[in-house]
Amino acid sequence: MPNQYRVLIVEDEPLMREYLAASLPRLHPAFVAAEAAHDGLAALTLFERERYDLMITDLRMPGMDGLQLIERVRGMGKTLPIIILTGYDEFEYARTALHFGVAEYLLKPLNDDALRETLARLEKTLSQRRKAATLPDDLTPQNIAQFVATCFTDSDKEHTELAERAARYITTHFTEPITQTDVAEALGVTPAYLSSVFHEEKGESYTKFLTRLRMMQAALLLKSNPGMTIQSVAEQTGYASDKHFISVFKKYFGTTPNEYRQQKGEA
Repeated sequence: MPNQYRVLIVEDEPLMREYLAASLPRLHPAFVAAEAAHDGLAALTLFERERYDLMITDLRMPGMDGLQLIERVRGMGKTLPIIILTGYDEFEYARTALHFGVAEYLLKPLNDDALRETLARLEKTLSQRRKAATLPDDLTPQNIAQFVATCFTDSDKEHTELAERAARYITTHFTEPITQTDVAEALGVTPAYLSSVFHEEKGESYTKFLTRLRMMQAALLLKSNPGMTIQSVAEQTGYASDKHFISVFKKYFGTTPNEYRQQKGEA
């Protein structure tokens, strides 16, 4: 029987809760919405009596917000992956959440493609975890040895820790013109090794992870600082060349920075 993962949805907007509950099994059959809570306090109550494999939470909620919830959940020793839902104007707030081991973030308004891609990445992570926690039924000295070798090696732990350290470093320094070589040197490994481990553990490349952070920051700057030049936005998101920045921005959003600013100004 294929693995199935229980998801806790924490969202104060009823329509968003309904969308997520209906979309999870539709976009990836391995995920099912087990429960939904309207704020952080309600979610903590559910955690006390139920087990979940994944949590999806909004950041801005009345009462206990998403960031406080994540901190409490980690304090309870829960290591489940967490997806945060955030808007561009909440990006600095969302960066704080990344330090609590948040697996992914999704931008509002949500769309099926982004959610489907995120679920696919997390399914791989959860599948690996479940394999590492479950012994095979047909126990023999040979398959026990193989199981231990593949699931409980020190290298697995080292890979996970390295990927988390890299993600934290990138999150802290993405506004600087850092390269993969810079990150690798800071962590004491080779660029090729970092690239392989990061992609294996995070389900996406170093470049894609870095670009997502930079594009969120760029969108925030364009929206909140109408008078800021494109060159300044580029520099504050780690790009030495405004031409390169414009090219990356257009590829990511499908529009130029100036067009994006005009659209947001009219909204």
